[in-house]
Amino acid sequence: MTMFELVEAWTSYHKRSCGIGAIVGVAANQIRGDGMGPVVGLDVSKGASVLQAFTERNKPYGRCKRIAHTPEGFEQLVELLKELEKSTGFEPAVVLEATGHYHRSLVAYLEREGYQHFIVNPLQSKRAKGTHLRKVKTDAMDAWHLAEMYYRGDLKPHRTWSEALTELQHLTRQHEFICPMLVQAKQNARALLDQVCPAYETVFDNLFCTTSLQVLRQMLSSTPVTAETIQAAAGSSHGQAWVQEKLERIQALPPLSQSSKAQQMALLSVLNMVLTGQEQLRQLEKAMEELAMMLPEVELLRTIPGVGDKLAAVLAAEIGDASQFETPKQLVAYAGLDPGVHSSGKFTASSSRISKRGSKRLRRALYLAAQCGIRNGVNERLKAYFEKKRKEGKPCKVAVIACANKLLHHVHAILVKGEPYKA
Repeated sequence: MTMFELVEAWTSYHKRSCGIGAIVGVAANQIRGDGMGPVVGLDVSKGASVLQAFTERNKPYGRCKRIAHTPEGFEQLVELLKELEKSTGFEPAVVLEATGHYHRSLVAYLEREGYQHFIVNPLQSKRAKGTHLRKVKTDAMDAWHLAEMYYRGDLKPHRTWSEALTELQHLTRQHEFICPMLVQAKQNARALLDQVCPAYETVFDNLFCTTSLQVLRQMLSSTPVTAETIQAAAGSSHGQAWVQEKLERIQALPPLSQSSKAQQMALLSVLNMVLTGQEQLRQLEKAMEELAMMLPEVELLRTIPGVGDKLAAVLAAEIGDASQFETPKQLVAYAGLDPGVHSSGKFTASSSRISKRGSKRLRRALYLAAQCGIRNGVNERLKAYFEKKRKEGKPCKVAVIACANKLLHHVHAILVKGEPYKA
């Protein structure tokens, strides 16, 4: 046997052992019976994608192309898919990598057009690229590797999301984005107020209520504060006696002219940011509440002790359709709460950490929900499990993470069965 024949024999054996040609999760009427149907590998980047089409494994269709993430570029992609289907007689699949938010518009277009698509975890695609001896990193090669994963049968169809859950996810993530910015703005405002007029904090019980912020903003704009001003800011929630008391306290404050103009301008700017942020949060929370009322998943999650309206909305939005996770362990892995295992030969690590390879937003929401359930024994089952872990010698944070893991098992059972939480 020559060296060439030996390599060919080894390659054939390697293909059989790896199960190349098996395609997982694709409808039978959409692919060829031999598992070698057409596919398009898409390497997604900001504003554009590089694609390579294949009629069969190792048989590229045309040359590598670059399309823009515009209506015209998406039409070019659809035209290529139609050409590929006409040439092979089978509907092609599209494989792309999850790249932050850059792939979302492309995926939405493919869903509207009704094309089968697979979204690959970046860790999975990186691992697949590492199987090659040559270290080549180009957009064209990345598209080629994605198509190769399809032919090896390493892919499953992308999880589907209802439109309502998608909208809720956008709202909850925007709420998560604004909250820390608002906290930072309030801290900055308090620091500046300590320099401009520290006595103002004694006027109102809540420094950052809308009435207090509007009155302070008027003071900084060098406009005299009157009883009518305070009443207009407070609305009908307070009477004349309360308004007169606040006016007297404001008039007793030292004049703002003692502080620098730059500090006053900075404080006025931060106050406007706080007012804007608070109004945005009110609008977001109202929209979240209206949308959550339409989703039975949110209502079910609210039955868990320690899980309020906001946490229930976040959990439902980040999990989506729980039935797509066959076991609770799959959902735990999706949240990145599964413990990492490290062993080799006779060595086994004495301690392990959670993988953190899943959704960080879901993991954070679960951690908060576990803390809320443990605090003051709100969730008795979770509190007992926490105390058990503490008696085993687990640190407090590790015990809370274990409770979050257990809580996620409860969440999976609740959503799959469609039954409320039972103590």
